[in-house]
Amino acid sequence: MGLGGALRPRRVIGNVAVTAVRAGVCVAVPLVVLVGIDRVDLAPYAALGCFTALYARDDTYARRRRVLALVGATLTVSVLVGALTRALVGGAWVSVLVVAVVAAAVKFVSDAWDFGPPGGLMFVFAAGVSSYTPQSLGAIPVQVAVTAAAAALCWVVASVGVLVHPSAPERLVVARALVAVAHQLRDPCLGRRRAAEAAVCRAWGVVVAAPRWRVAVPELEVLTARADAALAGSGDRVVDARTAAEFTELARRCRRARVPEVLAGEEEWAVLAAQAERVRGARLGALGWGGRLGRAWRWPSAAPVSAARVMVAALAAGALAPVLGVEHWYWAVVSAASVLQATNVSSTWHRTVQRATGTVAGIVVAAAVFAVDHTVWSTVVLIVACQIGAELVVMTNYAYAIVLVTPLTLALSSLTQPGATTDGMVLERLWATVLGAVVGAVVCVVVLNRRGPARVEAALAVCERACARVEAGGGVVARYRLAGALVDVWRVQEEAEGEVWSRGGEAGRVWGVESRARALVDRERVVVAVAVG
Repeated sequence: MGLGGALRPRRVIGNVAVTAVRAGVCVAVPLVVLVGIDRVDLAPYAALGCFTALYARDDTYARRRRVLALVGATLTVSVLVGALTRALVGGAWVSVLVVAVVAAAVKFVSDAWDFGPPGGLMFVFAAGVSSYTPQSLGAIPVQVAVTAAAAALCWVVASVGVLVHPSAPERLVVARALVAVAHQLRDPCLGRRRAAEAAVCRAWGVVVAAPRWRVAVPELEVLTARADAALAGSGDRVVDARTAAEFTELARRCRRARVPEVLAGEEEWAVLAAQAERVRGARLGALGWGGRLGRAWRWPSAAPVSAARVMVAALAAGALAPVLGVEHWYWAVVSAASVLQATNVSSTWHRTVQRATGTVAGIVVAAAVFAVDHTVWSTVVLIVACQIGAELVVMTNYAYAIVLVTPLTLALSSLTQPGATTDGMVLERLWATVLGAVVGAVVCVVVLNRRGPARVEAALAVCERACARVEAGGGVVARYRLAGALVDVWRVQEEAEGEVWSRGGEAGRVWGVESRARALVDRERVVVAVAVG
């Protein structure tokens, strides 16, 4: 897809404003404290710890606590590694090598443990900043402590919502499933059907993992069962349009009400609740952190290739930056790592266009913002405002967020380096970002990922085995697992087709397995739909 596709906005349902305000609070509190005690020199380290708030935005509270604890600890370790490298060695080339190794490691771990956006990027930023900034061994403990304290604050702020809205993440994922099914019913097509299947599978996985005694969980189970049963459609466009309108309204109420309305009679509730009970019994045991690392390493996982791409790109960008006159070499490294958080060549191209375009626009904004002098307090306000604004739009399009991230980064630099936001610094930021993005895109093409066909074949084999179990009378448990296997097939096929050397070679086989699986999945949906009536 070309430039227009890369910059096209994406619709986001729910949890935008809350996440943005949460990130703003997490940045504001440590910055205000540091300015108040006259330790503005520690502001960058507080900001690095505050990157914790950018993760697990839509996860359940239980998973959010685990992921954010890991993210906060990894950010702190990244700062420690970078600072020690600068203090003990001091050479830029060694720092580039260390940051490249960190970039590869965190890319692999973030993929294996499914940290979600922004992936391994923030850890590269943390290692890059701390390895670039002049260090003394005596200052490192304080810097690391500030990073850890900021990360802990983010963990607390992200977790306290459970006291007020304990089922908010579950309500959000069910609302998104209802909206996805509504879109499919209103205007059926293959893309919307696949999106609806994935959203319903995601909703089932989240809802059945929640304790049934928790507030709103029984209602959410029934709503998910309704969405699941209606996904195949009735064959009557008028009936489907009415169902789509009802689901859209149910999704709105689900997001806003502490206990969502189901709008189902007693008999319908009983049928759907029984279906949910059977799906709950189909839960698979989740892999532990070690098991996920092992699976990510084994063939034909793409995680090792993705990590290798990031390391090569980070080394190349970090080596080229000083040669081309870019003093802040870590900006180029971060830019290269940023575009390679994507899953394949096509999505990396999108990220490259988004990063470069957003930076150009951000430079214009930064030039206007820094055309006037700022006090320390006005700079803090600017940083918080940019952080909130970036979080408001980042899920809509990455490029929109970069427009605000650019002045945010320069404002942070100005706190510790007065006068850093000169025209020369602004232009350096532009060239470093474009350099890193281009290097990342080139490396993604040069370092080939040949594992796509094998991954598709493995996913198809799992799906075919699931089909056989359903055909043998496996019931709801087998059907639920088949739906999940089908979603995995689409995911790995899309990733494989995004590589330059693979353009749909498995499409025919995927379509055949998909048709067989969908017929089996829809067969039981029709039975449930008829039962509820």
